Amino acid sequence: MVFDPAVVDYAELLDRYRRHHTPRRRAGQYRSILFPADERDLLEIQRYLARLPGDARPEIIAPNTLESRFWDAEDYHQKYRLRRERALVGVLEDELGADWDRWTIATKLNARGDPSFDLSPWIAALSPAALRALGLA
Repeated sequence: MVFDPAVVDYAELLDRYRRHHTPRRRAGQYRSILFPADERDLLEIQRYLARLPGDARPEIIAPNTLESRFWDAEDYHQKYRLRRERALVGVLEDELGADWDRWTIATKLNARGDPSFDLSPWIAALSPAALRALGLA
């Protein structure tokens, strides 16, 4: 995810997280965890979680602790939804190169289907081949 506080504030980011994430596990690789970047984020998370039922609260890893060290997932996990659209990925590779998944447009296309996200300005910038791969041309 790309987070820009000039576009969405942290409280709204937490609301979006909650709307699009269903906690399923309390332990292991796929458990629900929030990693606040600093004490201000931690306070915002605590205020936010106080409104949720106890069973819906994700784990919080305090900032500046050994546990707060975060590594990106392996490349094949990045842009997971988008990677399943092989025709579109092929077009993006042709047009953007091998590092297509590092481009902002790939992040935006990965959010396709999210009802709270307006993809139209990004679709307007796509090539005819990409539009065909999306089934829009």
